[in-house]
Formats: sequence, structure tokens, C-alpha cells
Amino acid sequence: MAINGKNYDWEDITVRLPQGETVGITDISYKDGQGVEPRYGRGATPRGYGRKNYEASGSFTLDRDEFERLKKELASSGAGGIYDHTPFPVVVSYANADQSPIVDTLPACKVTSFDTSSAQGDDNAGQMKCEITILSPILWNGVPAKVDRKVSSLTG
Repeated sequence: MAINGKNYDWEDITVRLPQGETVGITDISYKDGQGVEPRYGRGATPRGYGRKNYEASGSFTLDRDEFERLKKELASSGAGGIYDHTPFPVVVSYANADQSPIVDTLPACKVTSFDTSSAQGDDNAGQMKCEITILSPILWNGVPAKVDRKVSSLTG
């Protein structure tokens, strides 16, 4: 297989959190999905399926100084506590010089936990891992993972 050009690398990724473009980020991951449940009747094979709820989650790791900026922004956007913040978007952009940018949007994120660990000899002590729940469908480069079909009122 021929090598036709440079693929995306960490240098090509830009992440925007509530405090703006984030430079002290060392990793980010996000995922979504919607399971299906086979429906059976007579016989051993499914007659159809039912859909489970859509779910999305993610995590990112920040250097301590970047976490302090995020913490301040979260506390000011809600009732004062870090977990009392209003949902916020996370925007992840992938851009190579010779390609169109790819932009994934995690539209409504709530931080659910923070975790840190440091040990003797760490070259980057005090990093904070932030777990998030994503409350609206991820936009994978502008395409929604799930379209919400509202149920119309029966009372008319």
C-alpha cells in the first residue's frame, strides 16, 4: 500500500473547552452508541429488534494549570460548585494543511468526575482526568449521531 501523505497526529488537533482553546490537554476520547435488542417470537431467530437509549460519554486529561482554568469557568457558570455547572460544548478539530478540517462537536457536556495521580519521577505531575457525560447527540463532522424525533401530543 502506497503512502500518499501525512495523516492526522496530535499536533493537528485543536480542542475548545469553556475557557477557550485548550493547550494543556494531553488526551481526549469520546464515544457514543445505541444498542439494539433482538425481539423473539416462536422459533430461535429474532423476528425484529427494539432500540435502546442513545448514550454518549468521553474523557480528557488536562495539565494542572489548564484544569484550574476549567475549574474556575465551571464554578462561575452554575451555582458555584464544580459539578453545578451548566452543560457546555466541547469542539475537537482535526486539520492537515492539505485537507479540509474535520470538526466533531460534543454539544452538551457535564463533568461527572475528576481524578488525579502523581508519583515520584513524573515528568508531568498533577494531571487531571475529567470524565464527561454527553447529553446531546455528538455531531461527527456536522452529521448528528442521532436525530431526536419528538413524540406529538395525543391531546392535540
